Amino acid sequence: MRSIAVLFALAASAFAFSVTEPTNSTGWTTSGPNQVSWTKVDTDAANFTIVLVNQAHFPPTKQVLDALVDASLGKIVVNPPSGGWKTGSGFQVNLVKDAENTDAILAQSEQFTISTSTSSTFSTATSGSVSASAASGPSLLHLPRAVRAALLAPRPAAATLSTPPAPTPLPPLTRTAPLP
Repeated sequence: MRSIAVLFALAASAFAFSVTEPTNSTGWTTSGPNQVSWTKVDTDAANFTIVLVNQAHFPPTKQVLDALVDASLGKIVVNPPSGGWKTGSGFQVNLVKDAENTDAILAQSEQFTISTSTSSTFSTATSGSVSASAASGPSLLHLPRAVRAALLAPRPAAATLSTPPAPTPLPPLTRTAPLP
């Protein structure tokens, strides 16, 4: 009877969230963009929180990168944690229940390295590819995800703008009593 319970537990875990990126061979860079990809099944949670952890070094670190991620997306580009991306090895991405339950791990990536980089290429399905160099100025990657999406969204054709009407002038002020 015990072996049947173990078999069911193993079968259930084989059909749950699985982090497919980053991996120990792809890793991340300090300039990004850094993507998290995953697979899911219909019985998985509708959303989760992405946490960057490093248990391989002392003191261990844990940083929430994105909360309430829509699980149906399958991948997302994450913003750097406060203080930027730290270089090193032994990092892992955890998909957790929510920001208050970061120990309730739904899936965990392989250990990977974050290495120094001076340029990046950001790509989306709707806007093509945009390249940026660290020397060319601010990067879109440091903006919140919603702002990046709005900036990179396809734009409608330019509309004809009209000049707004001139404001109505205010009447002059009059003093009715002397100042003390």
